Amino acid sequence: MSTKMMVRYGFLLALSVILSYVEYLVEIPILFPGAKLGLANAVGLIVLYYFGIKYFSMFGILRVLLSAILWTGFGINFFISLSGTILATIMTILVVRYTKASIYGISISGAILHGLGQVIMVAILYQTLYMLTYVVFLIISGIITGYLMALIVASLICRMPKIVN
Repeated sequence: MSTKMMVRYGFLLALSVILSYVEYLVEIPILFPGAKLGLANAVGLIVLYYFGIKYFSMFGILRVLLSAILWTGFGINFFISLSGTILATIMTILVVRYTKASIYGISISGAILHGLGQVIMVAILYQTLYMLTYVVFLIISGIITGYLMALIVASLICRMPKIVN
């Protein structure tokens, strides 16, 4: 990776950490409890588009680690966030590699799996299967927020110059 690409990647990583923190502070009453828009994940989609799967695969994990170091610590929230990020990243890589899905399909599937990963981790940490009943709400939320983030990313990609070269 060239220095120019590294700086751009670092900028996008910093932006996603800041957006993640802002979402952590601001609760959106329209969505289901615990659901977030996924602005930081939208930055990840930009990384996927401009940098490819290799750099995207570590982007979310780096964001979660940096957020834990800077703000949230390595407690329960860290493991919940990490589990959602890992599951969403794996799903995104599979969708990109094995389908011809649009940015909308990639974003929606990632958003749904992010929520599922978090619910599974909560069920494990709190040793309750009742949490799995919340999956339906997170699927609905994932479809809505995944679509909205894809809409934003698609619009940004059309307007941004090619940043990698």
